[in-house]
Order: sequence, then structure tokens, then C-alpha cells
Amino acid sequence: MTASFLAKKWLGSLLLPLPLLLLTALFGVFLLMMRHKRSGIVFVSASLLALMLLSTRPVANALIAPLEQTYAPFNAGSQPVDDIIVLGAAQVADPRLPLLSQLGNAALARISEGVRLAHAYPQARLIVSGYAGSEGRSSAELYGEVAQALGIEASRIVMLPEPKNTTEEAAAITPLIKDRTAVLISSASHLPRAMALFAAKNAAPLPAPVDHQAKDSAGTLPLYSYLPQARYLARSELAWHEYLGRLWIEVHKL
Repeated sequence: MTASFLAKKWLGSLLLPLPLLLLTALFGVFLLMMRHKRSGIVFVSASLLALMLLSTRPVANALIAPLEQTYAPFNAGSQPVDDIIVLGAAQVADPRLPLLSQLGNAALARISEGVRLAHAYPQARLIVSGYAGSEGRSSAELYGEVAQALGIEASRIVMLPEPKNTTEEAAAITPLIKDRTAVLISSASHLPRAMALFAAKNAAPLPAPVDHQAKDSAGTLPLYSYLPQARYLARSELAWHEYLGRLWIEVHKL
């Protein structure tokens, strides 16, 4: 991994809500210890209040819903498709675990949709991407194995285990889909940024969002569902990460 890639990962991780707000709270504690009582109270209170709000369902959904509603679900059979692209996601390649347990929730949702569309379009290629990182196997390899286990012939699968992020995925995949109709599968919150990165490479795949987080229940939710929960904070972090990614793209356009 290059120094710039690691620096970007470190910066992106530190700017996520949990570490950022905890560091802000610690700074407030430091101010209190230095006898700057009013400033310290402001920093600690503001960071804890923000952390609490980001951990609630209404705030998390308000942040992520605009991203997830950008594209409608892909309607299989609506038009011919030559290629089905599944972007990489987190994996833990632990050989002691069943194959599907080695993939994170986002990865499972993405490859499941990829396999579903591959069955709907039996002549289409299945392009799977994602690098290994510190794991022994890449998400592309795990995707390929899952697809074969679910009935997709190995000859139809194109594995790209080298791209480390969506920018590199767009660069690697664009030449493969030139003059072909391709469907791009990713998490609904991530897809707007992914589509923008493919567009920057002059590629225009069809969007196929999956892994939606902001779901509306048909029933009345109990009051306790509005209490702060870790899963809602994780949802807020997903949205925050995407907004940071889009800001990064805009800054690099300047």
C-alpha cells in the first residue's frame, strides 16, 4: 500500500463521527483540566449531544435516505445486459468460517444481487472486484467462489482483485465495459459516489442499488426504537463516509 493511500484511510477514519466526537470530548476534558471550565463544558457537552443524536433512528435515516433514494432498484428483464458489476466490500477471509460468513453484510447484499441478475441474464459476464488488504483472500475471490457455489459458471466470472477503492475499480472496469451495457451493483448509499467515479472515466453503467439501510416499517414502531443504538450510529457513519467521499471528489475537481 502506498503512503498516500494509508494517509487517506487514516484521515477518513479519524473524520468519522465516533473518533471525531470522542477526540472533541477529550479536548474538552483537557480544557477542564487546564481550568478553562466554560470552554471545556461546551466541547464535552456538544460532542456527547452530537454522538447521542447520530445514534438515533430519525437522525441516521435523515442522513442516509437522500443517498439511498438517488436510484430506484434495478428491474431485471427491462433491457438487455452484457455485464454485471459487483463492487468490493469488507471481508474477513477466515478459512475456519463458512464461505458466506467471511463476507460482511454489504458484501453479502452485493454479491447476492449479482448472482440474482446473473441468473436473469445467463449470457452476461459477472465482473467482481475488491482487493485483499491485510486478509489472505480478496473480496473478488470470495465473490467468485460464492457465485460458483450458487450456480454461476466460472467461465462467466471476471475477477479483479487489485483495485483498492472505488476510484481504482472504476479505472479497471471501464475498459472492460466499453460499448457494452453494464449494471453496477453497490450499496444504495455508496452508489451515487460510485456512479460519479465511473462517469469521470466516461462510463455509464446502469445503477442497481442494494443493502438499503433506511427502511420504512409498515407498522407502528415502539418508542424504544427511538433510543440511541449502536446500529443507528453505524448508519450515520455510513452516510458521513459517503458525504466525505463526495466532498473529496469535488475538491479534486478544483
